[in-house]
Amino acid sequence: MTRVTLYHSAICPRCHMAKRSVGQLSPEFPNIEIEPVEFLTHRDRARADGIGAIPALVCGERKLSGFYLTKKRIRRFLESIQ
Repeated sequence: MTRVTLYHSAICPRCHMAKRSVGQLSPEFPNIEIEPVEFLTHRDRARADGIGAIPALVCGERKLSGFYLTKKRIRRFLESIQ
């Protein structure tokens, strides 16, 4: 099982869209476990993972972040680590 960390915040509308997309895509990737982490309350962990902006996905050294993570970009990221 591959673990992907999803950094998000409850007050971030872009994060809500990214979380929804990840939820919709999860059935396509049964070997990937998504771990949601609240960015604002886990800043030290985010910093250790090299995350400065949300939403963001992290798997090992691979990262995907950006102002707006489209479902297509998230799918490509998940496909690349499968």
